[in-house]
Amino acid sequence: MFTLISNFGLARALRAEFVPFVIALITAQLFFKWGSFSLELVGFVVLWAVLGFISDRVMPAPGKD
Repeated sequence: MFTLISNFGLARALRAEFVPFVIALITAQLFFKWGSFSLELVGFVVLWAVLGFISDRVMPAPGKD
């Protein structure tokens, strides 16, 4: 995340990751009831990464080749 913000700036990083972050957060809150904070955190981060990957493929950032 630090590299993303330092390379692209905070505004562009938020535009790129806000929607996947919110969807992953809501999904984790509603469905991840694994009894362990660590497992739920890992599940949230993995889901966020997958949603970010899908989002990047479906809607590439402007100016990206």
